[in-house]
Amino acid sequence: MKRARAGDRLLELDEVERRLKPFGRRYLGVREIPLDALVGTDSRAGAFTRDFRPLHAFSRDRLRSLEEAFGDGAFPPIVTVKLGEAYFVIDGHHRAALARRRGGVMIDADVTELIARVPLPAGADMLEVVLRELERIFLEDSGLAEARPDVRIAVSRPAHYLELLENIQVHGYHRMRGHGRVLENAEIAADWYDATYLPTLEAIDRLRLDRVYRETPPGDLFLVLHRHRRDAFPTIGCPHLSQTVVSVIGDGGRRRRLRLPGRGSRSRAQQ
Repeated sequence: MKRARAGDRLLELDEVERRLKPFGRRYLGVREIPLDALVGTDSRAGAFTRDFRPLHAFSRDRLRSLEEAFGDGAFPPIVTVKLGEAYFVIDGHHRAALARRRGGVMIDADVTELIARVPLPAGADMLEVVLRELERIFLEDSGLAEARPDVRIAVSRPAHYLELLENIQVHGYHRMRGHGRVLENAEIAADWYDATYLPTLEAIDRLRLDRVYRETPPGDLFLVLHRHRRDAFPTIGCPHLSQTVVSVIGDGGRRRRLRLPGRGSRSRAQQ
């Protein structure tokens, strides 16, 4: 019996559900789906590699039998669960393996979709699952999930969600001091998103920073600008973050390069 390396393992549906906590489901029927979007299973994580190569001798024998029985490739649809753009095989692992062996791109599947606050992209691996779990926790703990249910904030590393959460909590502290009363998390999160985060993204858009740092998620750009502002105004207090973007970066001509959080002095976008 062969063993799959950690990076070659199929995702396990139970673990993904535990981390992302889907709250609904709906039946989508039979449709063609990309074979590359099959990233997991409900029960056969130890039997196939990530690209559905069988790891057991009996699976390889089963694959040969299928190949003889369905020489024309017209086998019944596999059964899958969809979460975002990623699919998990419930039944039909050998059919998926045979389709991959034959160089197929699409496969017929009977699809049931799980609805989650933070879905998975196609081709998601375990690192992506952990990052999306941290995003879910951030949205729920900050109050954004209640205040702005459709909002997603992308970052490159799990620790950045902790930094964003701290940013919202500091914002809430100052807002409560200003109001002289305790504010609910959802109220604080809504004010932070509308008055701080969105205006900063609009400033980033005006300066077209997203074109300069193409591979940098918006949440990372927000954090690095927040850090630059904090360092630039250590004693006199911080003006609104969106108002300091130009002073941090420079407007037109020669612009300063950003030191992206957690990535050292150079990012892939700068190379």
